[in-house]
Amino acid sequence: MYLLNKYTVWYNSIITNSKNRVNLDGYSERHHVIPKSLGGSNDPSNLVALTAREHFICHLLLVRMTEGDNKRRMVNAAWGMATRRNKFQDDRTRVTSRTYEYLKSNLTQSIKSNLARSKKLKGRKLGPMSEDHKRKLSVPKTIEHREKISKARLGKSWGYTHSSETKNKMSDWQKGVPKEKILCKHCGKETSKMNYARWHGSKCKNA
Repeated sequence: MYLLNKYTVWYNSIITNSKNRVNLDGYSERHHVIPKSLGGSNDPSNLVALTAREHFICHLLLVRMTEGDNKRRMVNAAWGMATRRNKFQDDRTRVTSRTYEYLKSNLTQSIKSNLARSKKLKGRKLGPMSEDHKRKLSVPKTIEHREKISKARLGKSWGYTHSSETKNKMSDWQKGVPKEKILCKHCGKETSKMNYARWHGSKCKNA
């Protein structure tokens, strides 16, 4: 999950020091050692109390400790911390212009990468057919082969099987035969069997 680099070493050092710390005076923030977006849980063993500065530094380190989709998640988390305003803002670490630029550039790159990937998936086409595959498709089917396919498909709807009553209704509809109407004695409206069963008869609002 994490890259083996100096940033991971620094991150683990901060986490270890926080766990060995007896008391943390003043303002503190809860941090997930393994972020929830990377599969971490709310289990106490995955939570530590950090100062605002330690918390922000940890999220900056997480950006440099990850790659690919995990890095995109960590960039979003760090960007949220850098730009979020709340009642504790005075206690949080002030973001320098250099840090802002670093996060902004990574965030922009992440957005562009996601757009390019979505466009690629949207316009994705099957790979080119091999010449052997094309040749097989171009060969006419024999009469015996066609008869086998026809026999295998005979009587199959390849999906939902309609009842005989439904088939007759569909046939009548295609022939232009008007649907049977039922008169509701309570409201005086003529409606189909389905609507009558749902909204009329004993269920009519005028009953």
